[in-house]
Amino acid sequence: MEELLFRFQVKDVSEAGDEYHSRDVLVLAKIMNQNKDLLQEGLFRVRYNSIGIYPFPADIAQQISSRNVQRLLLMELKRYIKPQRKFLKPGTYKPIW
Repeated sequence: MEELLFRFQVKDVSEAGDEYHSRDVLVLAKIMNQNKDLLQEGLFRVRYNSIGIYPFPADIAQQISSRNVQRLLLMELKRYIKPQRKFLKPGTYKPIW
């Protein structure tokens, strides 16, 4: 299997309104091959709180057919959100690319 490159961008952050004070993040993801050819692009929701980071598997399953790529995307979304979660405030974010 070829190595995949993931590019992420936060599009929107909102309060989830649950007892854990969770926030939902809408992330634009681009999946590319080693030659930087775009293979897949889509919006994926990720919920986070003080307990953990939880991508929505249904969002990924609807857009990605390969189980291996689904697993990789789940891990990469968690890795992307983890260092940012302290700084993500509710609102819409401007595109950077």
